[in-house]
Amino acid sequence: MKKMFFAALMLLVATASINSANVITMGDSIRIKPAKLDGYTQHAVTMYNDGYCDSWMMSVSYPDGLMVKLVSGITPLDGMTIPYINRYGEQQVYEAPLNVSAAYATIGSTITERGYWDIDEDGWFDSYGTVKWTPGAHALFTFNFYVDPAFRGGYVIFDGRITSGADERGAILSDVRIYKKCWMWVGYKPGDVNGSERYDVGDVTDIIAYVLGKPVNLDEFGYAALDANRDGVVNVVDVTTVIDWSLNQ
Repeated sequence: MKKMFFAALMLLVATASINSANVITMGDSIRIKPAKLDGYTQHAVTMYNDGYCDSWMMSVSYPDGLMVKLVSGITPLDGMTIPYINRYGEQQVYEAPLNVSAAYATIGSTITERGYWDIDEDGWFDSYGTVKWTPGAHALFTFNFYVDPAFRGGYVIFDGRITSGADERGAILSDVRIYKKCWMWVGYKPGDVNGSERYDVGDVTDIIAYVLGKPVNLDEFGYAALDANRDGVVNVVDVTTVIDWSLNQ
């Protein structure tokens, strides 16, 4: 009776609507340091899911000038390693496979291993279904990009699905569409006009000089960073903004 009641409760939870966002992403806006031009830069990809899932697959498009390294272009992260219990009640670790097509046009993973639990606490382990990614955040893999010297910005776009077989433990994701545009751009941090990766008196001095109409010796990325608060104009507000940042970094 206990097992039947618990299973019914789990079925009710599993059929409940899922309202939170499910996405695979690198972030909305990813800055690449100018020093990485004509070199390589690494960026992690994370899945956020609010239900159990055992499979995800996505097509990936890349902007001109940003290319995944042909060899070792992606590296699995901890989120591809999933703990579970086998039929004998032993703790195990499953290494989810990364399936990648030519030129990294599609990337995905599907789990086929079965997991078990002792729902009745009677020493007998029953299968709840396949091993799955639990609800939460999972660092899946890292991209290793080559950055062309002419690259300045563009979108990496993920378009795919997250899905799952049945699971007695709770809500699953069933054929959920995922779509994410991640803006990748080359530059200094806003306000860091000298590219030191810190806010200092040099940044403040250069912005003041620019506001006063005096000559400043900046490269293209320094000029782009003058507008610290990104309101479209360079003025005293940018000066005070960078001063505040320098005092609180």
